[in-house]
Amino acid sequence: MSGTEQAAPDQARYARLLAIGTNAGLGMLVVLFGIYMLGVVDPHVPHERLPDLWHLPSGDFLELARLEAGWGWTARLRHADILTLLGIVTLAFCSVPCLLAVMPIYWRSGQRMLFAICGMEVLVIALAASGIIGGGH
Repeated sequence: MSGTEQAAPDQARYARLLAIGTNAGLGMLVVLFGIYMLGVVDPHVPHERLPDLWHLPSGDFLELARLEAGWGWTARLRHADILTLLGIVTLAFCSVPCLLAVMPIYWRSGQRMLFAICGMEVLVIALAASGIIGGGH
């Protein structure tokens, strides 16, 4: 795209929201990791235990760290190491508001297929995050 061309309304809206979401997620990662590393809030897993746990398969790691699979981590947000996951979740989900924001544009312009594709993407992300669907372990 040359310097004089304008982005289509759907592209501009999606890009604007994606920039906000990714910047927020990255900012959260930096701040929350700083809180973790500076010891402002105690971690769930002490730093000195991490080398003993990092090499383990995820199931063993979760068991020895006394963590649950899935969304169980949300109950432990008072711990710095768990709190850092909020930045990762923000980055993982930042496409959802973008998709929802462009859906009305597609509907109004009669682009029903793009509207449906966006809706299906949001549905797949929501189902995957819910744990209802997913790969086996």
